[in-house]
Order: sequence, then C-alpha cells, then structure tokens
Amino acid sequence: MNDHENAEWVDRSNAETLYHLERQGRSTLGLIPFIGAGVSTSFGFKDWKGLLIGACPPSLLGDVESLLGRNKYEQAAELILQALGPDAFQNMVTAAAGDRQLERFDFTTGTVSLLPQLASGPVITTNFDRILERAFAANGAPFESVVSGPRPDLIVDALHGHRRVLIKLHGDWQDRVGRTFAKSDYDAHYGEAQPERKRELLTGAERLLFSSRSLLFIGASLGPDRTVDLLKKVQGKHAGVKHFAIMSAPNSRDAFEKKERDLRDCGVLPLWYRAATASEHGQQVERLVAEIVERSSVQTLKSASTAPTRSKAAGKPVPPPAGPPPTAPTAHFDRIERLVEDGRLTFFLGSAIHTQANLMAREFYNELARVFECEAMTDERFAVAQYIADRHGRATLDAEIKKQFSRARLAPTHTHEFFAAWNHYRTSAGKPVPYPTIFTTNYDDILEHHLREAGLPFHLFTYQADGPHKGLFFHESDCEALRIIERPQNIRSLSEEAFVLVKLNGGLDRRGLIPESFVTTRLDFWDLASRIPDVLPDVLRRTLTGRQLLFLGHGLAAQDVESLVRFAHREHTGPRSWAVVLKKDNIEYWRQCGVEILDHEVDTYVNELRRRLLRGFKARR
Repeated sequence: MNDHENAEWVDRSNAETLYHLERQGRSTLGLIPFIGAGVSTSFGFKDWKGLLIGACPPSLLGDVESLLGRNKYEQAAELILQALGPDAFQNMVTAAAGDRQLERFDFTTGTVSLLPQLASGPVITTNFDRILERAFAANGAPFESVVSGPRPDLIVDALHGHRRVLIKLHGDWQDRVGRTFAKSDYDAHYGEAQPERKRELLTGAERLLFSSRSLLFIGASLGPDRTVDLLKKVQGKHAGVKHFAIMSAPNSRDAFEKKERDLRDCGVLPLWYRAATASEHGQQVERLVAEIVERSSVQTLKSASTAPTRSKAAGKPVPPPAGPPPTAPTAHFDRIERLVEDGRLTFFLGSAIHTQANLMAREFYNELARVFECEAMTDERFAVAQYIADRHGRATLDAEIKKQFSRARLAPTHTHEFFAAWNHYRTSAGKPVPYPTIFTTNYDDILEHHLREAGLPFHLFTYQADGPHKGLFFHESDCEALRIIERPQNIRSLSEEAFVLVKLNGGLDRRGLIPESFVTTRLDFWDLASRIPDVLPDVLRRTLTGRQLLFLGHGLAAQDVESLVRFAHREHTGPRSWAVVLKKDNIEYWRQCGVEILDHEVDTYVNELRRRLLRGFKARR
C-alpha cells in the first residue's frame, strides 16, 4: 500500500471510527479510557521493554532480550525477579515508577488534562505510576478511590455504579502484593495456586470489563499479551462489542493490514495517526483525544462548511465619529484602551445602546403590560412577563415579543458601528487588536447582522430559555457549523480567531437557523442565574474570570447578571470592571461586587474609545 492509498484508507477508516466514538461518547455510559504505557513514556517513564532491559543484570541480558523479542514479557520479568530477589525487584519498580519525577510536570495541559472530560466513570490502566491520579486531581476531578491489582468485587462495583474509580489492573508501584508483572505474579493472582472460586471471580470481572462497556485504548500498543487474548475471547462470544484505540499507523502496507486484522479480531476500531518523532506522537494523540471530547460534548446539527470564511481585511479607513469627546478622565480611557489592545476586556451590552425607545427594557415591558392589560405590575417588569406566560401561555408571550420587534426600526447604533470597525483598529505597535468577547441580553440580532455585513468572523452562542433544549446554548461558528452544547465544561477552546458573541437571554434569528427563545419571566431569570457558571462553556468561564468587564447600556439588577458578575469577580477583590449605565443607583453595592459605575452617555463613551483605537501606529503608553 503506497502512501497515497494508505492515507485515503486511513481517512475513511477514521471517519467511521469517529462516527461510532461520537455515538458512544454521547451515550449515558460514555467511554472508559484504558491507559497504556505510551502515556507514561511522555512523562519520562520507560516502557515495559526499556524498564526490563534497564533492570536486567548483564549476565541475563541475552536471555531477557530473547524473551522480549518473542513478546514473553512475564517470563522476562520473572527471570529478573529470580535473579534480583523480591526486595531488589520491588526497589527497581519503585525507582522506575515512583512519584519523584512527577513534580516538574504541569498536569493541566496535554492529553492527560483531557481525560477527566472524557471519563465520567471508571478509568483503567496497566501502569504502576500515579500520573492519572495527579492529572485528575489537578483538573478538578479526583478519583473516589483507586483499585490496586486484581480486586474483582471492587472492579465490578465501580463498573455497575459507574463510579469515578481508577482501576490499576497491574497494581501500584508501592504495592507489591497487588502487583501483576512477573509470571509468578500472574500465577499468584490467576493461576492454579488460587482457589477455584477466586479464579472464577477474577476471570468474570475481567470478562465483564471487556464485554459490558466500550473502552478507548490510549497509549496501548495492543500487541500479543493477556489483554489482547481476553479481548479476542470476548469478541468471539459477544457479537457487536465495540472498543476503540488511538493507534500509530504502521508505514508498510503489510504491517498496516496485519495490525488492522489483529484489531478487528479484538473488536477494536482504530483511530489512526501518523507521527515520526516522540513529540509528534504526543501532539497527534492529544489532537485526537481533544476531538473525541468535543464530538462527545455537542450535538452537531450542521457540519462546518468548506466555503471560505468571511474576509478579515481591514478595507478603507473608517473616519472617527463626529461629536464632542466625553468629560471622563483621560487615565480611565487610557486604561480601557490598553485592556482592549491586550485582549483583556470583555464587553456586556444592554438595551440602552439602542436609540429606539421601544427596544429599551422598561418600555418593552410596559408595552407588554399594555397589550395584556396588566399595567399594575409594571413596577416589577419581570412579573409582567411571568403573568402573561402563566395566564396566556408561553407561546403567546413569545409571539408578542416577536411582534414588538417586527414593528421596531432595527438600525445599527454607535455601539454597533464601534464593533463593525474592529478590523481598522491597531495597537500602539501597529498590530491588529484581538477580537473581543461580547455578552448581551438584547434579543435583537442587529449586532450579528452588522458584523456579517462588515465581513467580520464571529462565534455565536445563543441560550435556550425553554423548549427541548432548555438550559443549553446553541453554537454557530463562522464556518457555518451549528451545534448544541450538551457538556459545556468540555468546550475549552474555539477553532478560530474571531469575535465571540454570547446572547445570554436568547433572542431572534431572522435566518431561522436557531430556535427563537427568550429569557423574560421571573422564573426564567431565577433559573438562568442558578445555572451560572455551569451552563457556560469552559472557554467562556475562563474569559469571565481572566478578563475585566465593561457594561455598556446595561443595568446590573437582574438576577442572571448579578450571578455572572459575582462569578467573574469571585477571585478578585475590589473594583475591576465598569458599567456605563442610565440608572446610577446602588453605587456602593456594585462597587463591593467589583463594578465601578461611570457617569457617561453610552454613545459618547464608545465614540471616544473608537477615536482612540483608530489612531493607528501612534504610541499611546
């Protein structure tokens, strides 16, 4: 098989495997990662062959190499155990797999950082080291317990309970009793020396392991050994059992086809990759694990288009807006300008950015009250919407909201123009300004429509307040992919550099791609507030906690907004965000929440910021 034929077949094979992986990953039980020695070698540990050769006395080297060449690892380990003695052999295992060399590694990056997102239940490994324990703890998902060695009752309990338990089939480096490495270890646990009942329990537990759940092998070669023998037996007796493996594709046609046959006999669907160096192996495995995690975390409604994305060219210069500059201190705008240039400011837009009075929040709810004859409730505007939904039904409320917007003159404002000119902005060093994240509770789609007209790329997240996807976000990317975020904690990054627009209260979609849903009632706001931050994709959570906020034309009193503000500032004391609002009350309350209330008109404020960012290459620090 030449390279071209091999690559084409690999692509087809991977597409089929990814389909089944996504289907299984999105199921209730999901996948069980089975971690082999390949993951440990990326942390500097030796693989089994290297470990045995390194521990072998010179006089036995030839015999050990001969045994390893025939895949007789248990016998090779037994030969070394008999030569060194039990204590020296245990000392070798401790030195080779102990915790000392783990101190210098960051477990919040790389393949191991993705495993907690992949596994909601048990994890299996044949490794002695404690990389997985460290990785799961560092990423906020510590194991409930660790099963060291062949413990059938504990293994079955972890499987049936779908508990987050680490099953170390071969034991732990510190526990020689539970260790399964040399042939005498296998005989002690599985051999004739054991009572028949215990052998039956162990065999039954392992068969359950391989027959009842779908495993994803990572860093496991799946060469001839006891695991592969058991997989073949299970496959022969239980039709339809599917396992998966991330595998390096052999270069030669014969080797590739043999590996495929061997995996097929085990009921394992391979996800192939090509790599020439150790670092490439690590990068490719991480890429594939990340893809599996993402595919398992979303429901894809429309695949990404192959058409080119919107142009990011700056085009002709945009003239600065007319009008007098605000009277704000220059130091404040200097600071905001630096945050924008550094990509460290998140915007939050409210209804007061609009010049049309009937799109302002108070007027919007007053009109609803007038139509449904409940004006007495207008002092508590969310109660107006709650009354309409309770009395007339949710569909009636949503229909009236859409009517109001159909009658409104939806035209861009100064704030929309500010963002539409983004590609013309430059830092003091002359570089493009990073695209920002923008939260909004506005229902209209003026901003996204205006960004499309300006040829600007963006990700759009739209919240669903009701319907079959209540409590979830739809996500539309610039390459036209559309998906529902089902496991937001697993969405750690986005595929391209672009605006990120978050419609926190749902809204309109004149294209008809995303269901139109609105957070309007009192219960809606309470419900959304209780879901923050868990409802937000992880990439947005980190944006909120890692950047400062600038509210433009948005009040702070709604429960969902306060919940978001408190989450964003929970690790920061004192004011670190700002709000340009119409209603300037409760100033001290919001200051202690971390938000400084500014006395400016929204249009004047954004126009001044736009003037500054259009200065081009002029140094401003």
